[in-house]
Amino acid sequence: MSKALFLIPPFKYRGINPPICLLFLFLITTLISFQGHGFQASQIVSGVVKDASTNETLPGVNILIKGTSQGTVSDIDGQFSLTIPNSDAQLIFSFIGYLTQEVPLENRSEINIGLVANAADLDEVVVIGYGTAKKSDLTGSVSRIDAETFKNQPMSQISDMLTGTIAGLSANQRPSAAGGSSFEVRGPTSLSAGTSPMIVLDGVIYNGSIAEISPTDVESIDVLKDASSSAVYGARAANGVILITTKKGISGKPTINFSAQVGVSSPTKDRKPLNSDQYLQFRADYFREGAINNPSIPENFYTDPNNLPDNVSVNDWLNYNSNANADPYTEFLQRLNMYPTEQKNALAGHTVDYYDMAISQGVKQIYDLSIRGGTEDIKYYWSVGYTDSDGIITGDSHTNIRSRLNVDFKINEYLSFGANSQYSERDESSVPANLGLMYIASPFGEPFNEDGSINLRPHDDPSAYNPMMNYYGQSRNKKVNSFFTSIYGNVKLPFGINYKISFQPRYSFTSDQNFWGEETITGSQTYPGGRATRYSSKTTEWLLDNLLTWNKTIGQHDINATFLYNSESYRSWTEEQSNQNFSPNSNLGYHGLQFGNNPSLYNNDLRQTGDALMGRINYTFKDKYLLTASVRRDGYSAFGQAYPRATFPAAAFAWKISDEGFYDENWLVNRLKFRLSYGLNGNRDIGAYSALAQLSSVLDYDGSNVVVGVQNSTLANPNLTWEKTQSLNFGLDFGLFENRVDISADYYIGTTVDLLMNRQLPQITGFNSITANLGELENKGLELSMRTVNITKSDFLWTSDFVFSFNRNKIKSLFGDLGDYTLLGESRSGELPDFSNGWFPGQAVDVVWNYNVLGVWQMEEADAASEYNLSPGDFKGEDVNSDGVYSDLVDKQFIGYTSPRYNLGFRNEFSYKAFTASIFIRASLGHILPFNQALQGTLSHDRRNYDGGPMPYWTPENRNNEYARLRPIHSAYGGGLSIYKPASYVRIQDLSLSYNLPAPMMERLQFNSLRVFAAVRNLYSFDKWPGWDPESNMTPMPRTISLGLNVSL
Repeated sequence: MSKALFLIPPFKYRGINPPICLLFLFLITTLISFQGHGFQASQIVSGVVKDASTNETLPGVNILIKGTSQGTVSDIDGQFSLTIPNSDAQLIFSFIGYLTQEVPLENRSEINIGLVANAADLDEVVVIGYGTAKKSDLTGSVSRIDAETFKNQPMSQISDMLTGTIAGLSANQRPSAAGGSSFEVRGPTSLSAGTSPMIVLDGVIYNGSIAEISPTDVESIDVLKDASSSAVYGARAANGVILITTKKGISGKPTINFSAQVGVSSPTKDRKPLNSDQYLQFRADYFREGAINNPSIPENFYTDPNNLPDNVSVNDWLNYNSNANADPYTEFLQRLNMYPTEQKNALAGHTVDYYDMAISQGVKQIYDLSIRGGTEDIKYYWSVGYTDSDGIITGDSHTNIRSRLNVDFKINEYLSFGANSQYSERDESSVPANLGLMYIASPFGEPFNEDGSINLRPHDDPSAYNPMMNYYGQSRNKKVNSFFTSIYGNVKLPFGINYKISFQPRYSFTSDQNFWGEETITGSQTYPGGRATRYSSKTTEWLLDNLLTWNKTIGQHDINATFLYNSESYRSWTEEQSNQNFSPNSNLGYHGLQFGNNPSLYNNDLRQTGDALMGRINYTFKDKYLLTASVRRDGYSAFGQAYPRATFPAAAFAWKISDEGFYDENWLVNRLKFRLSYGLNGNRDIGAYSALAQLSSVLDYDGSNVVVGVQNSTLANPNLTWEKTQSLNFGLDFGLFENRVDISADYYIGTTVDLLMNRQLPQITGFNSITANLGELENKGLELSMRTVNITKSDFLWTSDFVFSFNRNKIKSLFGDLGDYTLLGESRSGELPDFSNGWFPGQAVDVVWNYNVLGVWQMEEADAASEYNLSPGDFKGEDVNSDGVYSDLVDKQFIGYTSPRYNLGFRNEFSYKAFTASIFIRASLGHILPFNQALQGTLSHDRRNYDGGPMPYWTPENRNNEYARLRPIHSAYGGGLSIYKPASYVRIQDLSLSYNLPAPMMERLQFNSLRVFAAVRNLYSFDKWPGWDPESNMTPMPRTISLGLNVSL
């Protein structure tokens, strides 16, 4: 057996027990009284200067009397006082990063003003890999969002902030109670390995779940998109990097912030299953469709006897079945093949509304408390938050308790240290109702037995189970605890050298106990007598960073050098115990695992190690020409012994064209910068032992005993190495109209080589596949980000943010297998496609290869349809070569793409005095998604198809050209037929309105500020998707209406 490659010695890590409980206690009482305040004319004017967006006070603002040199500066609390010569004077407020404002005095003695951030804040500090840089000095492609943008919107996870807000970052909403999202930067960079971007938290690599980080703790988020920006992270940065910066302590008196948000959710669409009348009509149409070509069945055989045509009497109708003495309605139900329970309840008029049982009103509560303050030598930030969310599907719930402590200590001018720590406990014991079963459940069923227990088969159909069976029949207790800290020390050395060491241990523990009773499929059929499992997983990992930086200015030359040595270790232990057949001893569920009669054990241990060296130089000449060059060398234990390491270089150049003497600055374009970057990144997101020959256990009988043996289950590949993505980026940054409009545009081309693929092997080898480096994938696209300050007045402000992006990817090669094949009706020679995965060299990863459905065969086209052994009401596909046969290799075409071709986000914020309103519109355009519910099931399927809902279907009397008849024929389509529907949408994703209580009232209450707000998420979607939602597909998307308040003391 091959041994794993360990690049560094083992690190013994003693597990720490997570806190048994986290106590969160708050009490807030607000007594508000208002009294008008008058004032008298005075030669002294005073007031407070705040940020117009965040409402935080601004110290150090310059206040100048226009036309004079007389002025003052706001103090640490943003307050100012100034003697003026006359009541007609004008005051000029100016501050770095904000638009200058002129305010007429107009006989006022008090002026409270909110300054507006400059759209092109060139001095804004942006986080980059292992450091920071001014926005004006960036050479790569970096996008930033400020957490304050979302202060009036309930955010339970950081992913809520990233949905549609950054050009080039794809992040779709997950509609469950837990929320969250999957991320992708600049398209798919791999076919088999992971494509999620790396997360960096407060400057260090973070391997935990993003759900463990509270949104209220976040100060800003920066996304590194091009290779030069992310290359300093080397082997893990091919998919981009998301850098999250949390709030830190500040000098000054402690500030206590408390926020409370409560929201209620309901589906954005109602897709109710068929009601009793619709269900009977559906079954009648279904059986009538099957009788079309059977002359022995009369035309009205399946017609409701209460709705017979005038020329057919009830007696005539009963005689169709030679059953003249039968009760007509009972006979009708029997003709529709209704089960006994259905017949009984239909005759009694009893129905059940499974939609009302499975879909409920969701409630979300978010509470956060934080304290922030410090001195010049000690700064701290502490927070605790509690989120409780019940989704719109009954049984879908999620609870998250999170706490953070960031402390910084300054020992002297040369030495400082600190720690950034967080703890999270998530309850993921959710057992939601099954919406798929809801659509095939009869409205005439009985969901509960007479004793109140759940009825597994409510209407006697052996294949139609109760959609609520798991909710009532499964018990689950799943907890995820995690602790992460980053401990650092910083030493200032001579000659401008700075040394920083940081150690980042992370610990997580997951426990998941389940019991499936006999009221569930799992506990009755798959594992008769019930099944119980107890799963636990423990993970310990650590990273160690040694960072050396050097800053030097020599005349017009600015040099910044960064050097890093990094090492890391990851270990996990997984165990699962299970048992089954507990009957009749199932009362204790998973607490009585020993009461079953078929126990099973499983365990798995995992270890990974890595290390890296990195160097980077930033060089600036005359503050106009900027050059960045870096190289990183990584090692990782998961790769083959022949190539345990790889090198990742990058370089970038930027030119501030508008600072050149020849540039004629005008009122239109007053700032212009060009950026160019190239780099190589890696992807190591594969199994820990993919390069090794792994072992598995087998059972063998030697004639008298069962012997446990061991055999090779995979084939080793000592040459396995990183996927490598080389990327070229062209960028332009420009400011218009005195920087009131800030625009960044980027065009990129990226090529990934040595794709990590599972290569199929001939059976003669004894193995199914081997992980190998094969194939090549290309991504290219355009990104545009624009921020504007549209209107700024003394009491009104309107700002906008717009992002736009598109990505085009192409498979340049796959496994390298050459041969002759047929595709799109053409005989071809070259590299073979992978039909099973839908991968075609020269096409996009997400291209759809399918028949082009032209509509539905109509009655007048019966003869043409018969040539294909089809009938009116069946789908009509395009016969490319008109040979009367649907053949996949001839007639299937590339009909579209499953990923959006264009993504847009547009945010507008309006502030009028103490009111602020914002609206965010998001669009994903140009893609299609499968909607196979439209296939209407098979010939033997006499129930509504899974997730079908009240979907139309074709009948001779009610024709359409989009949905097939009941009992359609699909076998005529060689290789199978799928139905795709347009999935483009334009969504009003966020709408909010807030009000900041006036300063005099806050002074009386001794509050810094108090803001109340109302918000709506997913207000409305403009789309043509026939299902729940094009973003959530088979699951309802929640519309959430929230109320909240933020208090600062």
